[in-house]
Amino acid sequence: MALANRLPDPYYKLDTSGAGSETGSGDAGPGFANVKLTSDQKMAVTRTNSQRVIARAIAGHKWNIDIGYHPMTRSEFDPVYTFLLQQRGPLTPFFVSLPQYRTVKNSGWQTILNSSSPSYTFPVTGSVAAGATQLTITVTPSSGSYTAASTNIPKPGELFTVNDSNNSNHTKAYMITMVERNGDLQAGSAALNANQLRLTVNPPITKLISANGLLVFKEPLIKTIAPTAVREYSLNTENLYSFSLKLEEYL
Repeated sequence: MALANRLPDPYYKLDTSGAGSETGSGDAGPGFANVKLTSDQKMAVTRTNSQRVIARAIAGHKWNIDIGYHPMTRSEFDPVYTFLLQQRGPLTPFFVSLPQYRTVKNSGWQTILNSSSPSYTFPVTGSVAAGATQLTITVTPSSGSYTAASTNIPKPGELFTVNDSNNSNHTKAYMITMVERNGDLQAGSAALNANQLRLTVNPPITKLISANGLLVFKEPLIKTIAPTAVREYSLNTENLYSFSLKLEEYL
C-alpha cells in the first residue's frame, strides 16, 4: 500500500507502517461532527464620488476547511492525530475528502460515471485557458451512447478536480455553478452536441487545462495544508478526546 497522503476518515484507513488505503487493513478515521467550507476570494471594492462601484479580484482563490470531531476514544483519535503530526503542519500537503461531496447528486449522472473510462472522469473539449469560467466536456461512456438530459447531468453545487497528464500540479478544486446542455442553453451561448455539457465554474480556472485533460467528478479530493504545526487536544474525565482542525487549500 502507498504511504498515506489523505486525512483518515471512515472510508480511508491508516495502518501502523503509515500506509493508507480505502480497501486494505488498518484503522479508519472517525467521521466529522461538522464541516465548514469557506470560499476565500480577496476583492478590492472602490466607490467613486458618483457612487459607482469598481470591484476587482486582488488575490487568488482558495478553499478553507474547518473540521470538528465528536468526542473520540483513543483508538479513534490516534489515526488522525499521528497522521497530522507526520505532515508537520504546512510542510507537507495532503488530501481531504469532504462527506457532502463524496458522491454526485444525480443518480443518472452517477450511472454514466460508473461506465466511464477511466472511472468517474471525462475529458475537456479542447484546451481550457487559465482565467476561463466555462469549459466544455464531451461525454462518451465506455459502453453505449449518451444524450444529455436533466436526469443524467452533474448538478450545480458539486465539486470536481483536474487530472491533467501535462500538469500534475493542477490540483485545484472547482465548484459547478451552472450546467448547459443541448436544448437548454443560455441566450447567445454556442451550440452543443447532444453528448456535450458546458460547465460554468467558480473560481476561474487557475492553470491551463490541456486538450483532453480529465475532470474528476466522484469523491473530489481537496489538496490542503494545516497552516500551523501546533497541534493540541483536550482529554476529559471519561477519557474522550476533543479535537478540531483548520485547513487551507494548497495550490
